[in-house]
Amino acid sequence: MNTQLVAVVIAEGFKLVGQLYRNRPVTLRQPSPLKVVETRATGGAGEKPVELEVGSPAPIKGKATEIATGCVPCAIGHLGACSGLLNELMRFARTDGIESNEVVDRVGMCLDELNAMERVDLRPEMLVQLPDWEKKLAQEALRASRATRHALEAYTSVDTLEQVAADTQSVRTQIFRTWIKQKMEHLSPEEQQNIQKKVIEKLDELVPGEV
Repeated sequence: MNTQLVAVVIAEGFKLVGQLYRNRPVTLRQPSPLKVVETRATGGAGEKPVELEVGSPAPIKGKATEIATGCVPCAIGHLGACSGLLNELMRFARTDGIESNEVVDRVGMCLDELNAMERVDLRPEMLVQLPDWEKKLAQEALRASRATRHALEAYTSVDTLEQVAADTQSVRTQIFRTWIKQKMEHLSPEEQQNIQKKVIEKLDELVPGEV
């Protein structure tokens, strides 16, 4: 199998894994019924309070993209976008200085990415239903985002920006690698077979008779 086909195998495998995870059903549970104690004042002695139940513990089912598994891939995307902006702004920081509009604007865009990640993709309701392995990665992404954001809000030199750029790139790479590996490890045998079958079908479309 040549290099091009190997690349197709990898690309199609990751694409199918992502689709499988996005389409997984997820069960969300509402809080326990809320009890409201109401006392009706009728003037009678020994009046007992009346308990009313509000709400229902019935599970809510939906696709994983709605809550559970979309947040870590999106967080990786935000970190990647921020890393790209930081790498790009370093060119301007070295030649035009840290007060250059090109630098300042890209710092601002990076902060926008991090704020969106923390306040939308990794907000508590997005994390609560994640499996433990994925929740740890989400929390690691949150810590990295806050550290990067605080550093960018107080940068004072080219060296500071360079260190932030390096750290952000490293943490994005590490989180992405871990997420891909652990996601593959947590696939069921049936899911793995389904992915292999679809990859082989795709390769057979590209090069009939070679697979």
